[in-house]
Amino acid sequence: MALDLLHLAGSVTAVAGVALLRLAWARPRRSLPLNAIGWILLAAAMVAGWVMAGAWGVSVITLWAMGAAFVLLAVAAWQSPPARRKASRRRAGMLPEAGEPLQLGQRVATFLIVVLAAMLASLAIAIAVRWLSLLTGASEANANVLALFVVPLAWTILAFLILMTGSRKRQLAIVAISLATVLPALASGSLS
Repeated sequence: MALDLLHLAGSVTAVAGVALLRLAWARPRRSLPLNAIGWILLAAAMVAGWVMAGAWGVSVITLWAMGAAFVLLAVAAWQSPPARRKASRRRAGMLPEAGEPLQLGQRVATFLIVVLAAMLASLAIAIAVRWLSLLTGASEANANVLALFVVPLAWTILAFLILMTGSRKRQLAIVAISLATVLPALASGSLS
């Protein structure tokens, strides 16, 4: 019975927190007190979920908050007036407009930097993490698992950084710095 009440209280608090945040953000000027109360209600709902059933409880309460946000944003989208100007037919720079050059060389270079160079750099970071974890006393198995965890994470972060950087020099510098992280592991001979 107590867990049911806690679930109900957490769910209602999560929905109320989202509703209050939507109310605060819909105003012409943001209200700091309403924002703070909304976030405090969401935090209290997460605490109630944790007390109710740990991580599972937090995920259940989060579903209530996301459902409330979905409904509120759907209503706002339905009620919003149509745009005053036509949307561009161009799709986020995927294809050039008529008469513009394709810039295939730059596109292929960006692809190779993001896919191949960033992947190699993420492997270098993973090797460095493995080496550091072994140095700090981790077991071989734990160091290997940590390295396997780091590869996709580092690759994602590197791909984001490279794609958000406008300068080719900076892109190559990001890759070079990341590749350089493997040098201490190579110098120590731990890869042999």
